Amino acid sequence: MLVHQTYSFIFYAVCVIFVSRLTPSCDALSLHGTTTKRTVSNNFDKEMKSNVFSTGNSRRSFISVATGVATSSLLLDGYQPRDAYAFPFVAGNTPERRQLELCLVTILRIRYWGENVSKRIQQKIDNGSVTTDIMKAPYLEARLGSKAALTGKVGGGANAQVYNLAAFQVRGCVKDAENHFKDYYKIELNSSGSTNREEKGRLKLQKSVFENASVDIIESLAAVVEFDGLENLTDASPRSSLALSQYTDKKALFMRRILLERTVPACNTIISSFGPDEKRFVETYVARTFPNEIPTAL
Repeated sequence: MLVHQTYSFIFYAVCVIFVSRLTPSCDALSLHGTTTKRTVSNNFDKEMKSNVFSTGNSRRSFISVATGVATSSLLLDGYQPRDAYAFPFVAGNTPERRQLELCLVTILRIRYWGENVSKRIQQKIDNGSVTTDIMKAPYLEARLGSKAALTGKVGGGANAQVYNLAAFQVRGCVKDAENHFKDYYKIELNSSGSTNREEKGRLKLQKSVFENASVDIIESLAAVVEFDGLENLTDASPRSSLALSQYTDKKALFMRRILLERTVPACNTIISSFGPDEKRFVETYVARTFPNEIPTAL
């Protein structure tokens, strides 16, 4: 079909050029009944010969146009359109790694949140019997916040802090921090020298502690969500009234212990693994940027 359209275009171009040469030479066009008589002046023959069959500029112009159209048809013949592909910024399917400081800031904010919500859980219990939904709010925040931090899913009854945690992408930050530490470990291992066994042993132990802390952050937050079987990480959260109706002080204290004894220490281990300067920089940044998240003494 494309070749047919190309030839049609060539024929049309030839006709236009030919007619454009004829138009100025027509003296008259008269109609007599059903017979059409065309009267052409004697100058027509001369002009036609000079314009169409001459070897002057007109002939060269005609050949130029015809050659260009024919060449285009040959180039287009057999052409099949292809999909356009964007040039990838990252080779393969591997996503771009987050900056180390961004990962550490996120992990530090998780640590601060764990300390703050644990403190509020304890305060509600210390104030007396926890019976109203308002008094159970820290307990519900701990459950929904842990799930939001791991999955980005926000359940019913979530407060502003839970929505904030949903944007943290903790799994990705922990994974990228692990990759950064692998690079850091290689550099430190090479700088320690091949004969310093004591230093190598210390670095390997530090690497093992870091890997365990990375796993513990994810598993401890998941345990806060799934420990009593009311919720899991894959499905949507049930209505908040279900979790609130099943509240007990023992459940709240168990969640508090998980956050304080597993999540918070694991976060601190990762933040401290890149040296005191990096830790100080991250803590200063969070204190200046998110001052309301800094926990008070438990």
